Amino acid sequence: MAVEVHVTGRVELGRFGEFTAALEPWTSYRASRGRAPVRVLQALSGPMNEVRMVFVYEDLGAYEREEREDAVDPEYARLASAMPFVEGTLEYTVYSELG
Repeated sequence: MAVEVHVTGRVELGRFGEFTAALEPWTSYRASRGRAPVRVLQALSGPMNEVRMVFVYEDLGAYEREEREDAVDPEYARLASAMPFVEGTLEYTVYSELG
């Protein structure tokens, strides 16, 4: 059963341009490693500078495998840490479809 992972976070004030510049190398690296594609959404209401990243996986196991591999990949860590999120604001929610 497919799952969606939604990651929300707030970008540091004054650094949204830096965030958008960091997205391209991060998404390109993910694609080069065969990772799940990601859609990045900017909130038009709610907390200032909030973004949501949406990933779709074939099943929960695929998500867990990707997380394990990324956790020990120094290049992934370098690219992901270039996105200037406010510390402590990243929240992960995993959804499955009803029915």
